[in-house]
Amino acid sequence: MEDFQQENFQIATIVVVIAIILICMGYLLVFVNPQIALNPFKPPLPTRTPIAALPPTWTPTPTNTPTNTPTPTPTETPTSTPTVTPIPTETVIPTATRRPATATRRPPTAIPAPSFTYQTFLIECKHSGGTYIEGYVTNAGGEEAGVRVRFGSAAGSNEIETQITGSNRSPGYYLFVLNANGSRPGTYYVWVVDANGKAISDPNAGRVTTNTIRNSDDPSACWRAVVSFGRR
Repeated sequence: MEDFQQENFQIATIVVVIAIILICMGYLLVFVNPQIALNPFKPPLPTRTPIAALPPTWTPTPTNTPTNTPTPTPTETPTSTPTVTPIPTETVIPTATRRPATATRRPPTAIPAPSFTYQTFLIECKHSGGTYIEGYVTNAGGEEAGVRVRFGSAAGSNEIETQITGSNRSPGYYLFVLNANGSRPGTYYVWVVDANGKAISDPNAGRVTTNTIRNSDDPSACWRAVVSFGRR
């Protein structure tokens, strides 16, 4: 008997559990879809609320404004201009104009070169044991004694020494010793002067340039120069 009661109790328990599950499922379905047929208290359906329509806004319609079309002005018809016929004029024949005589230009007057009493002759310049400048002063009769010969480092100036012919070897001979042994390179001048020291021969013509070339066969060697003067 006791076993039968326990079995009935178990069956009742199962039925209650199944009923609870079914009730929960019914609540779930009603919650998800309130309009389901199982819901005895369906909520009312929402009614459509009319929305007040606003009157349309007035949009101005563009009006075509007539434009002022200019009336074309009539073009004047050009009138022909009468052509004036030129009156022929008499052609004047030009006459040849005589050119004035061109004055002949006179050539410039030549400035005469300074006239010197003595003419200079550069005879030679060659190698020697020392450096010398020597020569003779002559006139129409031969060697001329008593003539002043000047030696300097510039043409007509920078006097180094003055000699009078006739003091050495012969009446018209003169000698300037630049270096008795060896060379003395440089540019020197010899010229004749009067008693007042004025040049009476061309100082530039008596130019001598010595050097240090020791080869006696070299024609460019210049240690011993011979410069003579002749009265005109």
